[in-house]
Amino acid sequence: MKFKNKVIGRGFLDFSVDNKIIVELKKDQTFTKTHIDQVVNYLKLSNYKLAILINFTPQGVKFKRLVNMNQEG
Repeated sequence: MKFKNKVIGRGFLDFSVDNKIIVELKKDQTFTKTHIDQVVNYLKLSNYKLAILINFTPQGVKFKRLVNMNQEG
């Protein structure tokens, strides 16, 4: 992650599909604001259009689709 051309942090997304879609895996009871904010930041930094946040819970697998509305190109 850069600010004014200086590296200020690093993020590691779980999977990138075809350099177009981010797939982020979690294991928790619910999706948290932190999970969603993390994936939204990945979308902004990568300029990808779509992300799928997948959560493995005791009740089964749940997913959330996130779209980058500010994507360029």
